[in-house]
Amino acid sequence: MAIKIITDSTADIPVDLLEKYGIEIVPLTVNFEDKSYLDKIEISSVEFFDKLAKVNKLPTTSQASPGILVEAFEKELAKENEIIAIFISSKFSGTYGSSIIAKEMIGSDKIYLVDSGSACLGHCMLVLEAAKLVKEGLSAGEIFKKLEEIKSKISIYAGVDTLKYLEKGGRLSKGAAVVGTILNIKPIIKVKTGKIESIDKVRGKVKVFKWLDDFIANNVKPQNKTVAVYYSVNEETAIELKKLLIEKYNAKDVFIGEIGPVIGTHVGPNALAIAFIED
Repeated sequence: MAIKIITDSTADIPVDLLEKYGIEIVPLTVNFEDKSYLDKIEISSVEFFDKLAKVNKLPTTSQASPGILVEAFEKELAKENEIIAIFISSKFSGTYGSSIIAKEMIGSDKIYLVDSGSACLGHCMLVLEAAKLVKEGLSAGEIFKKLEEIKSKISIYAGVDTLKYLEKGGRLSKGAAVVGTILNIKPIIKVKTGKIESIDKVRGKVKVFKWLDDFIANNVKPQNKTVAVYYSVNEETAIELKKLLIEKYNAKDVFIGEIGPVIGTHVGPNALAIAFIED
């Protein structure tokens, strides 16, 4: 009997890490007016942002259904595996709620469900923590307890081009999303325990990088941490930020990920983000 980690596609986990830890992904769906796509299976991030730039009506997203989760769970239970299933924050999607229904339908006590309280790179970090704990030989129950402790310490800080995508998708209030675009103002947001806050604003993409640099210097202590750097479209800036973390701050570990179609629906192109586990 082994422990299998299952998560959803919004964690946007880099392919090499999926393969390294054998993580199973359940896709969410992106809905354009003309067609719906399974996240990362039927549409890539590059294809999504290219299509997003050409449409008049913003796409929507759909949660994973209880049925698809039952299928994923039963596949592993048939192998006599225990399951740790970690999903996007229940405040952002109904996928975690679907997982509760799926578990009740199956009636197994070998399924441990975790509401990550996060999304994308923060969600990814929690999944990777679980994978490392499996490698260390902890039991499923022990890992579940540790994840419940860790998840409240994971924070995301991101510079985005505009808050209109978060506001249109209902992830941020209209009042919080009123930020000027005429003056090239870029909002800085924080995501923690299922809450999105607009915490600052800067003028221009260069200032976003500078804001993150200053924030890292004063708050992160990256020499003791794993730091995730994620981007939408602007990969070069993410590579530059990774280089900064390693060369200037002697970061313990840094990995780059690409924001996928589902999360991209809500943050839009040209986002740059970091995530880490706070002390």
